[in-house]
Amino acid sequence: MRITVITGLTPTPENRKGISALLYSLICYRPSDVEVKIYSYNLNTISDDEILQISRQLNAEIKVIKMPKWFNLFRRSSWLTRFNKFCMKRPIECYVFPNKKVLNEIRQDNGDFVLLYPYFMHRLTEKLQGKRFVILGPDSMSLHMARRFGSPFQINRTKFLIDDLINLVKYKNMEKEWGGNGINVLFGNGINILFVGMEDLKFYSILSGNNNSHFLLHPYTRYKDKIINLKNEKLKVLIAGSYDIYTNTDVDLMLPSLIKHKKALLERFSFTFLGKKWESIKEKLNDGGFACEVKTWVDDYIEEIVKYDIQLTPVCYGTGTKGKTLDGLVNGLLVIG
Repeated sequence: MRITVITGLTPTPENRKGISALLYSLICYRPSDVEVKIYSYNLNTISDDEILQISRQLNAEIKVIKMPKWFNLFRRSSWLTRFNKFCMKRPIECYVFPNKKVLNEIRQDNGDFVLLYPYFMHRLTEKLQGKRFVILGPDSMSLHMARRFGSPFQINRTKFLIDDLINLVKYKNMEKEWGGNGINVLFGNGINILFVGMEDLKFYSILSGNNNSHFLLHPYTRYKDKIINLKNEKLKVLIAGSYDIYTNTDVDLMLPSLIKHKKALLERFSFTFLGKKWESIKEKLNDGGFACEVKTWVDDYIEEIVKYDIQLTPVCYGTGTKGKTLDGLVNGLLVIG
């Protein structure tokens, strides 16, 4: 079997500036008789040397293709950004195509199917008619945007609320093109959608009215043997991620409770935040007497998290978070949240 992969992100063992580990895992652990060729826009800016190394690890050719010049112009220009927001039916990434030379090369590939990743690559089905396609999500962006309206933090930011509504309409339009009558007329029936979130799959199926979606268990590649020992004199608690729209509501609700019960907690627990924007939370916990630190970056994420006993995941909204949750579960932490 031969598979052609067209991706916005170069596959990497761990997520690098985007969800790049999912694709890496799927390619890395494919059956030995499956041949893979990868075309990557390299939006996660992986170096040439590392791309060569990854190519050897995956036993797959990786060819970097360039983004069109107009794409960067749209991203830099405030006027064009507004034009994209209010006048274009789909997210701007959906209008990106490889040049004619690359498209002809892909057309001449005798692959069994083409894997497109992530969601915004789907319109390549227009340019490569006659081929069979798999579109790898991994999430439903419509569900992602819809859930933002349940975030108290976001609802209080009127400007961003309007942006969210516009983006919800754009992603709804995009996902309807993956299924329903439109995509059948334009591209034929040889398209399947894969989601690594069960709720994402359900939401997409209801939205599109189509049955071309499938659930894919999220693969996992890196883990270390570790035994949970909750009898340690002091347990190390990890909160990974950033203090942002995904976590701030639940963290703000959790903080007063921690401080209220500090007499029972101080001697048994220490807290580490691994990510950005946690300084204000650290300061409040320190003032409450807790042992607490912030690490904005570590060279090896897995080597770092196995130092802890418990991982709190105070995620208040989103369709993602599977990666960090899996990191904690697989590597022997007690995951709460």
